[in-house]
Amino acid sequence: MMKTPKSYLNNYIKEELLAAFDSQDVCVSYSGDYQKGTLTQVHNSCELLFVEEGGADYQINDKVYSVMPNTVLIIGATDRHHFHFTKVPYVRYGLTLMPSFLQSLPIVNGYMSIFQTQSPEQHCKLSGIDSAVFQRMIKILWELREETENKSGDSGNMVYALLMEMTILLKRLLQVESQENNSTYNSMNEIKAYIDLHYHEELSLSKLSKQFFLQPNTISKNFRKIWGKNINYYINSVRITNAVRILDTENISITELSERVGYDNVNTFLRQFKEKMDVSPLQYKKRNRSLTENRDFFASRREGERKEE
Repeated sequence: MMKTPKSYLNNYIKEELLAAFDSQDVCVSYSGDYQKGTLTQVHNSCELLFVEEGGADYQINDKVYSVMPNTVLIIGATDRHHFHFTKVPYVRYGLTLMPSFLQSLPIVNGYMSIFQTQSPEQHCKLSGIDSAVFQRMIKILWELREETENKSGDSGNMVYALLMEMTILLKRLLQVESQENNSTYNSMNEIKAYIDLHYHEELSLSKLSKQFFLQPNTISKNFRKIWGKNINYYINSVRITNAVRILDTENISITELSERVGYDNVNTFLRQFKEKMDVSPLQYKKRNRSLTENRDFFASRREGERKEE
């Protein structure tokens, strides 16, 4: 029997949830924050937020997005996002999806452009969604959580069916077309997937050119055309995102960390980390621990108050 939404609220261990954002193909969460605060995050998965109550402002890369009830916000994998709550309680469902998993799903693979950060103009199409459509999305999230928690023999097929339905609902709202038969899209999708898996290796344009039998200029031009990002910028984003993941879970020297994510020069790593996260690796770890502990404290206190009522 399906659990009630209330039983999901903040029903997670922070460290496990953060790890899931960088490892699980599909992860559904339900969280509420009850004091205004700020937090900076970056992870390997694409994140979709379904806002049920309250409001927040998100800065994703260099653009600001406001969210309110019946809004869906899509945050692309490796895109740094800094947010603060404008109206509390701020309650939302979260759905994180690994791009490599989405690319393995027929039909969904043709709509990978949906699962990246949208332009502010496209984001407006996901604000104030019709209640019937929004509630159907929430129901899909409940069902996804049940299927991923209580796996049966055909859970994989059910997860695919649910994600396909969610993709179609988002496709209708955003008014985008499938790129399944677009050869340029498919080749750039393959290169993006290769970078996601091989970020710790050499990833020069000349190497990618030999790997995919395309001219360096063709790769550079078409990657920006399809993904809206310079390919070197994307490579560095993936590397720094994985550095953040490692910092969140391990005690490691800066030199070893830089090598593990593909840099042969520690100063280059430090510069790229600072550009992406606004702080050094050590400052990030200290600040992020303090912010998340504060958030968890107030969420726990609120949960205790709810039980006493």
